[in-house]
Amino acid sequence: MPNTRKRTRGTDVKENLNVVRNVLTPKRRSRSVLEEVKESSSKHAKRPVLSDDEDDDTVMKKAKLDATPVMKKIKLKDEIGQNVSSRRTRRGQMVNRSKDNSVTSVQSQEIKQQVKVETHENEEEVIEDVNAMGLSPYELMIQQNIAEKRKFLDSLGIFKVKEELKESLPRPAKKTTPYRGIARSPSPSRPVVLRRSLRQQRQTPDGLHLPLPSDTQVALADERNDRTRPSPGPAPIVEYCRKSDQEAWENFLPEVKEALTGNVSTDHSWAGSIISVVERMKKMQIREEWVVKAVPCRTFAIQIHPTVAKTLVLVGAKWGELGVWDVNREDDSNGAHYFNPHSRPINCLTVDPSQPSLVYTTSYDATLRTTNMQAGMVQEVYSHVPEHVTNQWLSWHAHADQNTILVAASHGKIVQVDVREDKRKPRSFRVHNGKNVKVVTQHPGNSNYFASGSRDGNVCLWDVRKMGANSPVATCSHSRMVCGLEFSPITGKSLISTSMDDYLKFISCDLSELKVSCKIRHNNYTGRWLTNFHARFVPGREDLIVVGSMMHPRRVELYGSDGTLHHEFMGEHLGSVASVVALHPTKPILAGANSSGKVHVFM
Repeated sequence: MPNTRKRTRGTDVKENLNVVRNVLTPKRRSRSVLEEVKESSSKHAKRPVLSDDEDDDTVMKKAKLDATPVMKKIKLKDEIGQNVSSRRTRRGQMVNRSKDNSVTSVQSQEIKQQVKVETHENEEEVIEDVNAMGLSPYELMIQQNIAEKRKFLDSLGIFKVKEELKESLPRPAKKTTPYRGIARSPSPSRPVVLRRSLRQQRQTPDGLHLPLPSDTQVALADERNDRTRPSPGPAPIVEYCRKSDQEAWENFLPEVKEALTGNVSTDHSWAGSIISVVERMKKMQIREEWVVKAVPCRTFAIQIHPTVAKTLVLVGAKWGELGVWDVNREDDSNGAHYFNPHSRPINCLTVDPSQPSLVYTTSYDATLRTTNMQAGMVQEVYSHVPEHVTNQWLSWHAHADQNTILVAASHGKIVQVDVREDKRKPRSFRVHNGKNVKVVTQHPGNSNYFASGSRDGNVCLWDVRKMGANSPVATCSHSRMVCGLEFSPITGKSLISTSMDDYLKFISCDLSELKVSCKIRHNNYTGRWLTNFHARFVPGREDLIVVGSMMHPRRVELYGSDGTLHHEFMGEHLGSVASVVALHPTKPILAGANSSGKVHVFM
């Protein structure tokens, strides 16, 4: 029996020493340490009563062990957080406890601030508050420093002055861009109709019980489908305008005619070295008054008229609108006016090089028309198919010479139109194996050669004297559709192509072979709602091109023939993607149009 008592007392002492050793080690202990202390204390409570001497010795040893600082901390932690496994769990319980007691977040924040500001008399109270708030002593020290600094700043009255200053300062008004451009057409108020399926309407799937469309719905459908071709002319421009705009056009046309009577300038702003041209372009800026809504909807083509008497920007839009904007004119529409010579998108817009008063437009309504700005007349030059044929169209045109125009059409056709002959007898060529031709460009030095880009991704060089058997002189390929193609304006020794494969390619051309000389990685994915990019040569230069960009902030980019990005046209008032861009032939003027009808001008 005595031996049993000694083994029990020795075992208890060893267990207590192991607990102390585990606490003194730097490795953090959580629930396991507290459980060992509990087990040890429970063993002492269940140990059988010994003799008076032995019980006193045991009590003295236990009292000495409990008097150590380590055991005091263990007991303190055991009393406060005996059911807590970690500090993160304690925080969660504090949040739940505050929710159960319906204490708001503001009240809990005030309680925390009171705890931070209080001065504790001893370390045990600090530890107790730390465990109560779920913060470690180091975190509490940080909070105390913050509270002391805040109290010091509060004593100086800084927060009060800050609030008074904030109230005294005027609030900045929300920046709004004033509307400039054509008059807005009021949109009719239409009732909102909730769409429900036949099942929700408790109708049979055949729809026999559905009501007939109302007169309003029929009128709206007829309005959307009423896109008939305008009169082929010749007819005055005012007949292609809205009735509300006819008076404005009658006042605007005489000024345009007067501007077109002047001679075209021969002073070329784009002449000189690349460095001098780039420096000149860096001085070009955009202003608020040089941004205007020129057409009511999405733009597909843009051109700057070569006259120097006025800055006239020509814009082709989605539903056949041809917009004319006099940049420096101030009237009710800020110099912007438009009329409708077509019924479908105007994809290509050019000024006749030999007669600057003539503006040629190609549209998806399968017609090529000319507008004589000086005479104020519109006339149809070529109609590809009758109006009732809807699956064929025209997409682009290029001036071969003074009297001949090459027109790109659907189903792999290039049509050679002589404006002096009967428009019903053109000469056509079958190219690209019947694939839709997206763009065509004429060689500037040899009228027998032209190039075309198609949906099949090929850039082909053709000779009109050898158009048999669909055999091009040379071919260069992209992996996706070609949406832009243009010969260099002076010698025609290079082409710039834009493709949906996200590349711009400089293609060298010696009239016998096409070879890629430089390839530029460029994001050309404009999506469904933006017009495709079309890179263009700077007029009179063969080593610089301009193209729109999808990058933020919005910009127009200037690249060299070696792929170097020389400059980016940017500004506060250019806030959208300029899908189509154009440069004045002789003056330092750049215009870019977005897909909502706005035109931005850099000068």
